[in-house]
Amino acid sequence: MEIQKLNAARGWTWVKQGYQLIMRNPLMSVTLALICALALFTALRMPVLGPLLAVLLIPIVIAGYMRVCRALEEEEEIELTHLFEGFQKYAARLAALGGFLILGMLFSSMAMVMAGGEALRTLLENVNTANDPQLLIAAMMTPGSGVTFSLLVGIALVCLLMLAFQYAPMLVFFNDMQPIDAMRTSLSGSLRNLVPYTVYNIILQVVALALGILPYNIGMIVLLPLGLTSLYVSYRNIFPFAHELAAIEPVPNNQEIQS
Repeated sequence: MEIQKLNAARGWTWVKQGYQLIMRNPLMSVTLALICALALFTALRMPVLGPLLAVLLIPIVIAGYMRVCRALEEEEEIELTHLFEGFQKYAARLAALGGFLILGMLFSSMAMVMAGGEALRTLLENVNTANDPQLLIAAMMTPGSGVTFSLLVGIALVCLLMLAFQYAPMLVFFNDMQPIDAMRTSLSGSLRNLVPYTVYNIILQVVALALGILPYNIGMIVLLPLGLTSLYVSYRNIFPFAHELAAIEPVPNNQEIQS
């Protein structure tokens, strides 16, 4: 698969055109995004195995909403059934992505604890007992404690895991990839476009802060579908479909932009 390398300005383009996709059918875009969030929240609240089930469902739910984004791009009529296509197409592969995500988080935690040694384990126990995050911050400021290094190791591994995961559901669903290949390709595409991806994340954080001032968390209702649609736009830019002769951006009226 050919992976496009894009400039920093694409970070803004992803957000802008993600918003444009929402505006093609605002009601369904927002409603279906809220249904996704509700489904994951319900799974999370289930006793004992709820959190594990929620993580396994994340790639399936994401794939379903990406199908909605595809329908928005092609100006198809949006239907609720689009949201459940992740369960009908490659469901086992998508669930496997959730399993790899769980394993990756466990590995990152183990690596962090191993890097921090007994000092970090004791500190985490004290933080949990006292329920005081300030203890962790104070330990990070202590020279030679090793806590800062171990936390940086954990953060770096989690960031790499997130980059490997973020496009994997789309690569499985749209590109018929196996889970491991999808995660490897997602990581490669993300690292190759780290500059526009950084710009994209900064813009989303600014938008989140702006929407956060609205009462009753109304802004979050907009932020959720915007995050998903803009992620789809970035996927379409970085990983163009095989039949496309040039990088195509999903924009109003199905305009094609030569890269």
